[in-house]
Parts: sequence; structure tokens; C-alpha cells
Amino acid sequence: MPLAHDDLDRALEHLVSLQDGDRGVLEVLTFGPRAIPRLRELLFRREPSGLYQSRCRVVEALAALGGKDVLIAFLNLDREIKDPVERAGEDAVLNATARALKGTQNEAVFRQLWSLAKTRKLPGAIEVLGAFRRVETLPSVIAALADDLASPAAKDAIRQFGGDAVPTLLAGVDADFPQHNETESSRRMRHAILELLLEIAEPRDIPGTLCDDLARNSDPAIAVPGCQLELAIAEGSRRSEILLRLLTMLPLADWRVRQEISDCLMKHAREALPLLQPMLPSSPPSEEDSSATAARQRILIRLAHRLRTQNGTV
Repeated sequence: MPLAHDDLDRALEHLVSLQDGDRGVLEVLTFGPRAIPRLRELLFRREPSGLYQSRCRVVEALAALGGKDVLIAFLNLDREIKDPVERAGEDAVLNATARALKGTQNEAVFRQLWSLAKTRKLPGAIEVLGAFRRVETLPSVIAALADDLASPAAKDAIRQFGGDAVPTLLAGVDADFPQHNETESSRRMRHAILELLLEIAEPRDIPGTLCDDLARNSDPAIAVPGCQLELAIAEGSRRSEILLRLLTMLPLADWRVRQEISDCLMKHAREALPLLQPMLPSSPPSEEDSSATAARQRILIRLAHRLRTQNGTV
């Protein structure tokens, strides 16, 4: 017996319900492709409240029913939304739509995802755009590293390019950036670029002058990965200079950067320990001493213990 029109109405009501949404998706799927036009209406309907969960379930149902043409049409919809609440909800639905199209080798999809990446940093769009692995998109993907929400997706996308991404990453790090004018977002982006270079670049691909400039940066978040890059290519006394710089920065950095420094020094424990010894106090600070100097001394003492353990000298 064919399913009645009223039954489809009921299934769609369940799908858009906050309580019965998951159940509604399963019910709608039983109607097959004939549910697609009704799902399209729901997807294209604006939601001023910013609530996005029901329309994301619509995307899920359309993808399962083979309604990719509807999803592509929605992705191509150029809708100007000024209200920030509604815009946030619309972006969430666009994210879900982009992810539902992953694996679709469609030029129209690629072009629209690239356009979105240039104007809005949507994690779903960045994630799927990276799967195309087209080097012309790298500047847009790298720019997304500056966005807190999009950065993880951008990092994963860039990793897929491997060594092919290195030249564009090097162009993006811009060691000559005027530090006094640097914004938090550009700082975040450059730090992420340096982390990626440490992962995927060969030491021979990194210009020594760039490493040196980065290592001398006044911002520890930039200088520390710069030092790590330079340690990969430095020799002789220059290695000691870099390790000393790391040791000097350690007590002054925030806890995240301090962990990066400690991890780097542990990799070079045999070289770092003799350089640390002269920096240690003759005796540990008293437990009652809460000064900044005492705090820095405790950090160095703990590091010395870790380095000695690493070297097997404890």
C-alpha cells in the first residue's frame, strides 16, 4: 500500500521537531525520492530565530535520498542576511550542506565552496574544499587558520596537500610582518602556519634567513616554532644560541607556549642541559616565596629535573 500524503506531512512534522527529529528523518526516508520536493521547501525556508537543527536534518535526509541537486542549489543560493542570529543559523546549515556533498567531484560545487572560503570561514566548506586538493585554493584555506572555528578544518585540509603546500605556507608566514600592528587573528594564523611547516616541510625547504628572523621575533608564539625550524638546519654554535633563546623565553611564556618550549628542549636534552645549569639558582626558593622571580626559578628547576631524567643522569 502506498504511503499517504498525510503520512508524509506527519513525518516532516517529526523531522522539524526538536524532540522527534531523528525519528522524523527515518520516517521521511521511507517515502523515497518523492519526499525531495517537500524537503527542498524546508531547506530553502529562512529561519529568523537562528535555530538550525531541523534544517540540518533536512540536509541529512536529502543526502540519503540522493537529492544532491537540491543541496548544490542551496549552496549556490546567494542570500544576503544582515541579522547576526539568523546568519549564524544559516551558516550552520551551509556547513552541513557542504559536508553532505563531500566526495562529489563537481566543478560547480568546487567553485561555490571556493567562493564561500573567500568570504566566510565555514569549517564544513573548508573541509570539503580541501578534499579537492587543488593548489589554487591554498591561500583561501590558509587564511581560514586565523579563525578559531575554521582552523582545525583548515589544518586538516592543508595536511592533505603535504609538501605541495609548503611554498604557499612560506609565503603566508611573512616574517617581515610589522609586529606592532599585528592582530590576534594574524598572529594565530602565522603560529598555525609554523606548526604545519614543522609537520610537513623538509628542513631543506625552509630558507635559513627566514628561520633566523622568526626565531628572533618578539612574540614567543612565533619565535618558538621559528626556533624549532632553525634547529632542524642549524649547526655548531648556532644551535646553542637557539637553545639559549628557548631557555630564556621559557619562564616568560604563557602555559601553552611553555609546553611547546619544554617539548622542544626535551628533544635536545643532551645539548640543553649544560646551557641550563648556569641559569639555575644555587638553592631552590622557599615555599613561602610567591614572587615572579621565584616562579621563574621553579620552572627552570622542574625543567632541569626533566632533562636530567631524559639524559639518564638522575
